[in-house]
Formats: sequence, C-alpha cells, structure tokens
Amino acid sequence: MNASKTSGRSATPADRGSHRFLLTNRGRDVLTAIGARASGRTAAVTKLALVLAGALALTIGASGSAFAAAPIVNEHTHSTDTFPDQVCGIPGTSVANVVDNFKLYTDGTFRDTSRIRQVFTAENGKSVVLFSAGQVTGLNDPIQNADGTVTFVNTFKGLPEKLSILHGPTLSRDAGSVVVTTTFLPLPNGDLQFVSQSFSGLHGPHPDLESGFEVFCNVLVPALT
Repeated sequence: MNASKTSGRSATPADRGSHRFLLTNRGRDVLTAIGARASGRTAAVTKLALVLAGALALTIGASGSAFAAAPIVNEHTHSTDTFPDQVCGIPGTSVANVVDNFKLYTDGTFRDTSRIRQVFTAENGKSVVLFSAGQVTGLNDPIQNADGTVTFVNTFKGLPEKLSILHGPTLSRDAGSVVVTTTFLPLPNGDLQFVSQSFSGLHGPHPDLESGFEVFCNVLVPALT
C-alpha cells in the first residue's frame, strides 16, 4: 500500500529504509509517515508526521515477551544522501544521514529504531540542522475498519524533532512519547489516501506538535533568511 497526501510542502516518496520524509517534510506528515512505514511500502507525505511520521493495528503497548523473542525480520540500514530540497518554501540542498534498525516479531509487532540528522543549506548559504532519534512500535498490519478504511496506531518514544542552527543554538525541540493514530482509505490502485490523524498520550515537551506544526516554519524561516 502507498500512502499519499498533499499540502503546502512538496511530497517526497520514502520507505522504511529511507527516512527523508521524516525531516524534509516536517509537521504532521512526519507522524503521518509513521502510520505508513510499518507496511514497508512507499509513503508520499508532506508535513511532522511523519513525525514524525509517514505517515508505520493497535500499538498502545507491545508485550515485553514479544521483544524478548528473536525477530523474524531484522534489517539494518545506514545511508547518507545529498539532494535538492525545499524547507518552508525556501529552496536549497539537504544532506541527510540515516541509521535505522527494523525488527518484526512472530506476533506481528514491530520495533523500528532510527536516528536521522539532516543539514539543510539555503541558496543564501545559511544552514539549519533537523534531527530526529527514537523508536516506533506497533503492529505491522493496520486495523481494518467497517467503513473500508484502515488505521495504524503507533507509539513513538524519543526525540521526534530537534531544530537548530548549524553550529549554533537550538530553535525548537519536541521530545518524549506520543501515540499516533492515522487512518487511510485504500484506493483501487493500491495507494492509501490520508483520511485523518490524531495524537494522544503526550509526555514531554512537544511545542511543534501542540502548535499544529506552526513552530517549524516560524523558527526556521528567520534562521534561513
């Protein structure tokens, strides 16, 4: 299944092994992407989904016994990529370094641990750092709803978003845990059309999330112009 959504920021395709969308398409889609990533298929999302959040069945708590067992899938990826990018409408270039460990267990639960550091440099030479590190847990397959939609419920723990000036101060920091519930409508061509998203169980500071993802551009635009 492919997840797709459009907004003011350009959509960027990504899969479990490529977390570009976790940083270049911040705001709600970082967490939206989380709802899509569990399937291991492509997600096209546009604002923290995703967290963060592309966006990855019920993930309020995966059992400790499941994580104690040997995984049936254990994937490790490490990549560095340089690509043309755009942040808050500002064109430039991004260099992203991604480390990801994905484990799938016999009971259908997964644990995905990742660390992403992205340096975005605007055409005027000013640079910012977008950083994310943490763990997403949940069921690999979504909840099948009676109306034909599917829902992913995933728990993110860690640092979904830290924004800072390169070699300078921190501009914004979201940290702690959050449960992300994302619903999609499967389309005939196999894509997943975004329907809704909600957040619950927030612990720790989440200024960008709680602002409706307004903080992201509010702090980055002045830093890049």
